[in-house]
Amino acid sequence: MVIYGWNTKVLKEAPFAGHQCTNCGHENTHIVVSGSYAHIFWIPLFPYKKVLHVICDNCKHANKPKEVSEEVRSLAKQLKSKVRFPAYMFSGLAIVMVLIGYFAVATYMDGQRFEKYLSEPEVNDIYYLYDKDEPSEFKYSLLKVIDIRQDTIDVSPNGFSYNYEPTQLLEDDGFYDVFLSYHKSEIMEMFTNDELRTVKRLGSAVSGMDKVIIYNPEEFQEK
Repeated sequence: MVIYGWNTKVLKEAPFAGHQCTNCGHENTHIVVSGSYAHIFWIPLFPYKKVLHVICDNCKHANKPKEVSEEVRSLAKQLKSKVRFPAYMFSGLAIVMVLIGYFAVATYMDGQRFEKYLSEPEVNDIYYLYDKDEPSEFKYSLLKVIDIRQDTIDVSPNGFSYNYEPTQLLEDDGFYDVFLSYHKSEIMEMFTNDELRTVKRLGSAVSGMDKVIIYNPEEFQEK
């Protein structure tokens, strides 16, 4: 549950003479400048306005600027203009900016890593393919690099299709003991056409990616 709201904090208090309280007639008053700010999970996000009151020292009655004389209002506004919002009231906004920067850098680094994996393939790289024309929800399939011969990449397909990008294969899934050959330009074309969604360098023994299935054409003929 996201907890958010608004709060007010006193920013400045100062004695003020020359105003008679409209409630009790007492002449000793002080000015209070408060800052209103938005917060999320009680962390100040950003301030959005300053509020000014003239407080009676005797009865504590608070007069808004519009309830006092023009002279008092002018002096009070001068004080209000000099009061600055404290830095902590922008802490939530600063955190948001840091997070945006972090994710922007992370996205950039992921893109750089992805491009490197495409241009400099290694054995056991896993290619995640996406078939947008697949009528079922199982649109993802995998290819594993098993050999690289100059500009030719040999890959083995896995036995299952998935409705997500798996980092761990199902217990009875693996990669067939056969290979398909692609030129590097074909791999890049698959990426350009959004058929190749990502490349992960997991290592052959990670998350079952080293499991081998014996390819039996007769099984597919029976289906």
